[in-house]
Amino acid sequence: MNDVAKGHTVQRYDQELSQVRDQVLAMGRRVVEQVNAATNALTEGEIALARQVVDRERQVDREEMAVDEAIFNIIARRQPAAIDLRLVMALSKCTGYLEQAGDKAEQIAWCALRLKDREGRGAVPRTLHHVRRLHRIANRLLELSLAALADIDIDRALDVFREEGELEEEFDAAMRHLMTFVFEDAALLGQVIDVVFALRALVTIGDKASNMAEQVIFVAKGTDVRYRNKEILIATLSQDQSPSANTRGPA
Repeated sequence: MNDVAKGHTVQRYDQELSQVRDQVLAMGRRVVEQVNAATNALTEGEIALARQVVDRERQVDREEMAVDEAIFNIIARRQPAAIDLRLVMALSKCTGYLEQAGDKAEQIAWCALRLKDREGRGAVPRTLHHVRRLHRIANRLLELSLAALADIDIDRALDVFREEGELEEEFDAAMRHLMTFVFEDAALLGQVIDVVFALRALVTIGDKASNMAEQVIFVAKGTDVRYRNKEILIATLSQDQSPSANTRGPA
């Protein structure tokens, strides 16, 4: 475990950094729960669960505000520099990404509610196949990015980059498939539009996970990689992480 929040002569400073990181991770776990609940509400037609997701979104917003305040206090009192400053900046950005992912979970829940209102019985099961598939991908990326942030783990961050391409591939396949439903039965158009909104929300959630992974690299390496080619980045950092790259010869 690479705990960059420890090692200062002022123990209270360590505690403050660890506490704000733990707040962000707790917020992340709540967002994962929201995404899972919203997707289950849509795919299983559970309206009560969809309403719970909508109601709980306010808690995600409150957690974002609490983290913002904690980060402001650290900057004001400690004036962090070097890796501490990078960590604080990254946590602040990750909080924003998580709040946006939480918003997308709420959008999925609203899709479930609209479908129930329109159809009276929820979505036709065959339109939801790709929702389940995209949810699995987005959820894995989100959990990987949180694990990477917890330990500032470059390998896990790179795993996010390696797997994020599956999002757009699955979304493209879903769009082609859903269009065939509309051609076969025009009455499904409204339902398909809501399903597409949910699919796009899941893609965005996966994108936010990738943004978080970029912040992990920023903390660990001190390099902003937000607009770097991911394939080149994976190749370069994988080489840096290899055992041979970390082996030192005789002094």
